[in-house]
Amino acid sequence: MNKKVIVIGGEGNGGVIASCINDNRKRFNDLEWEVAGFLNDFEKGKTINGYPVLGGTNEIDKFLEKDYYFMYAIHMIGRNVKSEEVFNKMNIPKERFATIIHKTAFVADNAVLEPGVFVMSNSYIGPAAHIGKCSLILANAMIGHNTTVGHLCHFSVGSIVSSYINIGKVSDVTLGARVLEKRNIGNYAVAGANSLITKDIPDYEIHVGSPAKFLKKVRMD
Repeated sequence: MNKKVIVIGGEGNGGVIASCINDNRKRFNDLEWEVAGFLNDFEKGKTINGYPVLGGTNEIDKFLEKDYYFMYAIHMIGRNVKSEEVFNKMNIPKERFATIIHKTAFVADNAVLEPGVFVMSNSYIGPAAHIGKCSLILANAMIGHNTTVGHLCHFSVGSIVSSYINIGKVSDVTLGARVLEKRNIGNYAVAGANSLITKDIPDYEIHVGSPAKFLKKVRMD
């Protein structure tokens, strides 16, 4: 109980994770996790949503020496490669990641959530789904049964992923996007906001529209 979590990131995804932990504590008396603060390279010495910024990502070693757990909240849509680069540089052992699930979310008994996964309010994770480490599933998102998701993926508010989908690492299904069943989304790929994905999305590509079509490549820097 009251295990201390440091959120790596800013007020966007990081603020959502912190508010989820706080809401679970206040409304549902779930005291497993408590936010200790943030790591953020641009806000040192300041606060984020009322929590102290304890240092930058280059200071991770001194926090690993203590009894903290971590949530990785950095996800730059369209700069997916950079998100993974920052993650890998810190080299945090998987057993030091928290797994945070809002009490209103549904997660099937036989779904697998790897360490560091975040599931926000009113979301759905179907039977036999497998969610890779440190993936973020925001409010009202749905992931269907027998869907496999790689690590560091990001599902925005209201996104819907059907069943038997394969999604590679560090990919996005953005605001309100919908993915039809038995599709494949590659590594570092993006399903654009409110898009309908009827065909596979290859690695490094951004697809938008209804039905979705290729727009451009993600940035490599």
